[in-house]
Amino acid sequence: MEFGLLWHDGDASRPLEEKIGRAARRYREKYGREPNTCYVHAGAGEGQPQPGPHRTCHLEDPGTTVRVIRADNMPLHHFWLGESRKGTTADMVHPLD
Repeated sequence: MEFGLLWHDGDASRPLEEKIGRAARRYREKYGREPNTCYVHAGAGEGQPQPGPHRTCHLEDPGTTVRVIRADNMPLHHFWLGESRKGTTADMVHPLD
């Protein structure tokens, strides 16, 4: 991603998917486009079912899917959303459902 929206949500009672959904909604409001990639802290969502280091998150809006990528360099409780282009490293990741 060349640019994106950095979102903070430290509410422990909110599930990871809901946090990403709220961030994606703000991204749409701000940029008028759909994000397709979200980087999260490597420990994000601990205690919740995690299929692997990369996953696809289906959000509340029908047809909206965001690739979630765990990264050691992301601050805890922060989400970096944006749009990955074809051929970028993020597009080469094969998320698990």
